[in-house]
Amino acid sequence: MYRTRSIGLIVVACGFFGKNIAAAEWELKGELGQQFQYNDNFSLTPVRQESVAGYLLNPRFHTSRKTGNLDLAVDGQADIRRYSDSRWDCDNFNLGAKSEYRTRRSIFNLNGGYGVNCTYSQQIVDTGLILPNSQSENYLLAPSWTWQWTARDQLILDASYTKTSYNNSQNGIASSNHSFSFSGNDTYTVGLGGNHQWSRRLVLNEKLYFSNIQYTSSNASTQNLFGFQLGGNYKINRLWKINANAGPVWVDARMDDSSTIASAGSSSWTVGHVANINLHYDGRLTQFSTGYSNALNPSAIGQTLQNQSLFANYSYRLARHLMMNLSGIYSLNESIANNSINRSNGQFDRTYFTVAAGITWDLTKHWQLRGSYAYNWQNYRQPQSQQNLDGIANLNVGSSESNVVMLFLNYSWDGIRLSR
Repeated sequence: MYRTRSIGLIVVACGFFGKNIAAAEWELKGELGQQFQYNDNFSLTPVRQESVAGYLLNPRFHTSRKTGNLDLAVDGQADIRRYSDSRWDCDNFNLGAKSEYRTRRSIFNLNGGYGVNCTYSQQIVDTGLILPNSQSENYLLAPSWTWQWTARDQLILDASYTKTSYNNSQNGIASSNHSFSFSGNDTYTVGLGGNHQWSRRLVLNEKLYFSNIQYTSSNASTQNLFGFQLGGNYKINRLWKINANAGPVWVDARMDDSSTIASAGSSSWTVGHVANINLHYDGRLTQFSTGYSNALNPSAIGQTLQNQSLFANYSYRLARHLMMNLSGIYSLNESIANNSINRSNGQFDRTYFTVAAGITWDLTKHWQLRGSYAYNWQNYRQPQSQQNLDGIANLNVGSSESNVVMLFLNYSWDGIRLSR
């Protein structure tokens, strides 16, 4: 089934490329990455710590066609993983298509994608629950329209639909007395925003948006998000720039299943906020960025989470072909739903921290070697009042850590370019 749908998306993309458009420029290029990895606590749990070694193969391709007013592109990627413990083996495949059509005052974009994934790095970002044989199927469709209202003002209308589903239930997330499997979701979003170029260095922006998130587990819930943001991008000088936006968001959470602890149709309103601040420096030998983010995102546990994070990235060119990289991120993830609606809320609130260091060596024009080390730490803060409610208990409560050593070897192919 996965292969059939992937082929269908390729056929649609090929249909786009087959249009009779004059003065087109074609491009095809690719990469092949390999990685050797050792992790002393692969599942990042406080109990049953497992040391796992693995080999990862990561082929990619990019193809595009550009004309004076129409750009089309297709990207494909596979991530094939084999570990010393075969329970953790997984195969990931992603295919995406992008198109952009330009007129004198408008830009129309249409992006789409399909993927089958079991990437454990994404599980860390999502919930921190790292489980074997957990495969998700993902769809994306996102159209947008940008209108150049005046010489300095743009009006932007965008929408998106994403669908995530899981092909099997998971054990070990909660106690055996309560069913608590990974939950897919359908998310619909529509937004209206604009940009105003205040000066050569400063661009102001605003956005009004609405999102509807429908979870598909047995304890299904629906959440509606209403919000707006104000912000701007400012170029401080030739090397420094900053961008920031923030605004309030209202969340209406509803339980749809009468089998839950609360009665069907129960609802609660929550008021929160979203924010993003990024500071970036780009020098001749040094690059540095740091920032703060507060976002609301659907998760695999059937709850919309508020994800607050602080991050920093630093890179320095030690020599012409040698680069050092340092990075770190601290995250706080909390359920935004009211405990009176679903008493499992708060079971998966957590703190997560990771820091990494690496050295990248450009062996030749096409070959690159990289070695890195990463330290991960997380802690689930299950409230004492919820530990024995109806058998609901996160078995991963407490602190856990892992050390990861990685060696990458990457080959990049310049590809083929044709113009006619």
